[in-house]
Amino acid sequence: MKTINEQIAAYTQQLQQGEIQIAYKGILAFIGKLRAAFIKKYPHYDVSNIYQGYLDMSYFSLSTKPLKEKGLKIAIVYLHEKGSFEVWLSARNRNIARTHQSILDSLSDEISVFHDKNNQDAVAECILTGTPDFEDQALLIDTIDYGVEKFVAAIVNRIK
Repeated sequence: MKTINEQIAAYTQQLQQGEIQIAYKGILAFIGKLRAAFIKKYPHYDVSNIYQGYLDMSYFSLSTKPLKEKGLKIAIVYLHEKGSFEVWLSARNRNIARTHQSILDSLSDEISVFHDKNNQDAVAECILTGTPDFEDQALLIDTIDYGVEKFVAAIVNRIK
């Protein structure tokens, strides 16, 4: 296993090539554009600021009154290592998450959901696109919006 100094040297070398910074800025700029589209299209949602992350994930969250009352929120997440967008049902804390774990089983009839046991931040997860095309941002926004809309509708129908 490499030492931390060796890992930092490799990291620095990658950064010196310049592509990582350009890609990261492009991802965050797109997420900002996506967030603005959600604010405009869904004025009844509470939309959070963007969490940039540590090159693991970047996201923003949405909440509706019924979700907020139950301590839940929806997160639109870009996973850097996978290069994919997902939508997650997240809870304010682990106790609330445990009370809503059964929702995962009831959702699987309607939409394709899963739960990665290593992901303590989500109750349920759904892949929006595993191959985002950042060159066609309008289509990418539409794809994400469509998936989030289906996910939110399925969740809200089950927590009433």
